[in-house]
Amino acid sequence: MRKKKSPVPVAAGLLAAAVLVGIGGFALNRYAPTGEHMDKMEYYGLTDESQAALVVDDQVLESRGIVENGSIYVDYRTAWDYFNSGFYWDAAQGQLMLTLPAGTSTWRADDGTGAVILGEDGTPYISAECIRENSDIDMEIYQDPQRIVARTRWEGLTPMTVTRDAQVRYRGGPKSEILTQVSEGDTVVFLEDLDGWTRVSTADGYVGYMQSEDLTEGSGEAFSHTTEERFLFQGAASGVEGKINMGFHYIGSQDHNETLSQVIASAQGMNVIAPTWFSLQDSQGTLLSYGDRAYVDQAHSAGLRVWAVIGDVNGTDVSTGEVLADTAKRTYIVQQLMQIAAETGLDGINVDFESIREETAPQYLQFLKELCAAAHAQGLVVSADNFVPLYTKYYKRREQAKTVDYIVIMGYDEHTASSEEIGSVASLPFVEQGITDTLEEVPKEKVINAIPFYTRAWTEVFGEAVPQSEALGMDEAAAFAAEHGIVTSWDGAVGQNVGSAESGEARYSIWLEDERSIEEKMKLIQKYDLAGAAQWRLGFERASVWPIIDQYLQ
Repeated sequence: MRKKKSPVPVAAGLLAAAVLVGIGGFALNRYAPTGEHMDKMEYYGLTDESQAALVVDDQVLESRGIVENGSIYVDYRTAWDYFNSGFYWDAAQGQLMLTLPAGTSTWRADDGTGAVILGEDGTPYISAECIRENSDIDMEIYQDPQRIVARTRWEGLTPMTVTRDAQVRYRGGPKSEILTQVSEGDTVVFLEDLDGWTRVSTADGYVGYMQSEDLTEGSGEAFSHTTEERFLFQGAASGVEGKINMGFHYIGSQDHNETLSQVIASAQGMNVIAPTWFSLQDSQGTLLSYGDRAYVDQAHSAGLRVWAVIGDVNGTDVSTGEVLADTAKRTYIVQQLMQIAAETGLDGINVDFESIREETAPQYLQFLKELCAAAHAQGLVVSADNFVPLYTKYYKRREQAKTVDYIVIMGYDEHTASSEEIGSVASLPFVEQGITDTLEEVPKEKVINAIPFYTRAWTEVFGEAVPQSEALGMDEAAAFAAEHGIVTSWDGAVGQNVGSAESGEARYSIWLEDERSIEEKMKLIQKYDLAGAAQWRLGFERASVWPIIDQYLQ
């Protein structure tokens, strides 16, 4: 008789198989890619179909567009910040303006074009079609959900080619929801590497993650762009051979013009002089002018071009922003400048508005455009002075560079008279960061770096919280050091001779601007192959600095 098999091993086998199946299923479930798609409205943060997503330069903006009569509209400030800083909203006239070399276009909410509408609170909105047709950008408008996808910058992008049909996921990892599908041969923008996953931006406006194995390096021509001629301000020839070497000449009265021969006597290699001739005299835009034909003739005889300065650091209480906000006043300022330039024989205008704030930046840019349109027609060079970008990113240097001939970096005032901590006027790291930050927005051929001929001498009175300071020329600074027994030594980290000393009442400190510090700054100008150098201000220097400056501009 056959012996019966025990049921225990069979049961155990079945149990083991079940466990293996369970483990396999768990592993499969844990590591298998999810096929779940993310809700597109949720991804873009849209609450309903009256809103539209805005994607600019591979960034999904927090701001939303609105949908009216089948068109997408963008509020003016977002349009100015991200799409086209050339637009200007003239609130007083209730019109949108765009100044190009061919002239100024205007749109109103009631002109029947639909280019501009007003929100319930009076906020102006610009249609996507108007932005696209009047901007130097690439833009597509998509449905489901409604969104604008735009590109305003093409340099520095890394294209990647999709090697097989694949998914773009919300986050890195197979369990993250799918944002969109891409096909073999598609081009995406590389943004970031992440351990087997790559953060990318797709052509239709999704920023997410792909498996790195599904990507390969793309063609460098994938994001080429050619600016249309109608957007290009052609500019004016500088009239200078080689690099610009510009000295700022402080003119505080008509009589100061007579100091020209004195300040240029030892200025070897200087080829442009910038007298501080113009300032706003009143809130109507009337200019205070020290313009002088004899000054220009004398400068020309000495081989110098003259770029007269219009500035707002003359101590008046006129609000530059308020004046520039008025179209009629801007026009008046430009007309005065052009008339005086013609009468005196000027070669250019230098704009030194230092009181511009973020809220007044749009009218400042509009003024530069209107000035350049008139000045270039008259053959005048236009340059604009900018603090280092660390403090003034809202100056929109990229937009300025489309219009003006030169951007002048004011590579000084690292510490000012109002600083609560003592320090250098222009340490080497400060100067270099100003240059590199500017070059991210402005081509080197348009960048002039201004260096200080002055030193700030510091006095810290014991028992007082705020230090005192005074701006001194090179010889005066050396005299200050000698008077207070300061022995200076070279500090390579800041690129200056530095020292301090104490008396019974105070501590005295100084970071000298001298021949050696000037040379270190000139090495940076040469290193980055800038358009040239400028100096604030003539009369503060020693004659021995000029051969050094000239050497590095050859």
